[in-house]
Amino acid sequence: MISTGKSSKYALVTGGSSGMGLEYVKILASKGYSVVIAALYQQETDAVAAMLRPVYPLSDFISVGIDLSAADSAVALYGIIRKSIPPDARVEVLVNNAGVLYPMHFRNMSLEQVSRIIMLHNHTPAMLCSLYLPEMLASGKGYILNISSLAAWIPWPFLTTYSSTKAFTKVFTRALRTECRGTGVKVSTVYFGAVDTGLLGLTPRQRKLARSLRIMLPAEKAASIAMKMMFSGRSGRIPGLVNKIARVFVPLLPHSLLSAIERKVTARYGLK
Repeated sequence: MISTGKSSKYALVTGGSSGMGLEYVKILASKGYSVVIAALYQQETDAVAAMLRPVYPLSDFISVGIDLSAADSAVALYGIIRKSIPPDARVEVLVNNAGVLYPMHFRNMSLEQVSRIIMLHNHTPAMLCSLYLPEMLASGKGYILNISSLAAWIPWPFLTTYSSTKAFTKVFTRALRTECRGTGVKVSTVYFGAVDTGLLGLTPRQRKLARSLRIMLPAEKAASIAMKMMFSGRSGRIPGLVNKIARVFVPLLPHSLLSAIERKVTARYGLK
């Protein structure tokens, strides 16, 4: 069924049912966009859409529950959206935000976990860019925001796949940004450190401490920074003084020191 939303400008946010993704949805709706909320569980995307419709009556909210780690998920999502928005509408903003974190030794990750994080962080975002970029180029306007991480700069133990997949996002986005220069399509990425979302699995006390020490950003502030950067055509920001310092100095640490830290953490927490 064709949606009857009042705004024909659409944005797609993956992982849009919680955390920073939800904040992106709110910001985009406040700017007059209709928003496609794509995440793993249909009941969660339905709940977000129902919550936001009365708040932003001029925006249409399309709820899509889909496993974005599946090989054909980008094509499937593209087809669902095409059937759900008016024929003359188009997706002007693409936010590749969906993510997952497995803080463990690579040797203990299951094949399913290895595949899931690579597909979710790299394969599906690249496929969505491939699907929507031609439409943006044809219209001479569009925005793509791919969420990377401070971890992209640092080969952290226990974050082997997370760091490496975010490094792909960093390089891919930088190259795509160069390709799109002068076309009217703005391609951006942002490198957050710790953001106060459920992804990290911290206790309320740990979250409060991290925020008070300013080493963890509130989700709403992080999303606001990213959106302002994207719409202004900027890219590559690393929010937070501590993160900027870490970006410069942590990669300089000798491998022997990182290895010693890894052994200590492994022994202290009984990891394998």
